[in-house]
Amino acid sequence: MRVHLGPWDPGLQNERTGLAWQRTMLSGLTCSLLIARLLADVSALLAVVVGLAALAGTAGLGGIGIRRFRHNSVHLHAGRPVGGGSSPFLVSVVLTLTGLGALFYVLLA
Repeated sequence: MRVHLGPWDPGLQNERTGLAWQRTMLSGLTCSLLIARLLADVSALLAVVVGLAALAGTAGLGGIGIRRFRHNSVHLHAGRPVGGGSSPFLVSVVLTLTGLGALFYVLLA
C-alpha cells in the first residue's frame, strides 16, 4: 500500500529543482569560459581573472546547490517550510561577471 503525503511528491519536486540548478551552473560556466576565451585575444590577464572568477562562482554555486538540495529534501519530507536566497544571489554575481567580461571584450577589441 502506498501512502500519499500531499498533493505532490516531495522527492520529485526537489529533484526537478536540483536539476534546474545544475543546468544553470553548467550554462553559466560555459558562457563565462567562452567570454574568457574571447578575452584571451585582447588581454591574457583579464581572461585569466574572468575564467578563475567563473570557476570559483560555479564551484560555489555547486556547493550551495548540493547543500540546498539536501536541506530541502529533509524539510519537504518532514513537512517543514524551505527557503534561502544565497543561490539566486550567486547566480546574479556569476552573470554580472560574465556580462562585465563581455563588455570589456567589446570595448577592448
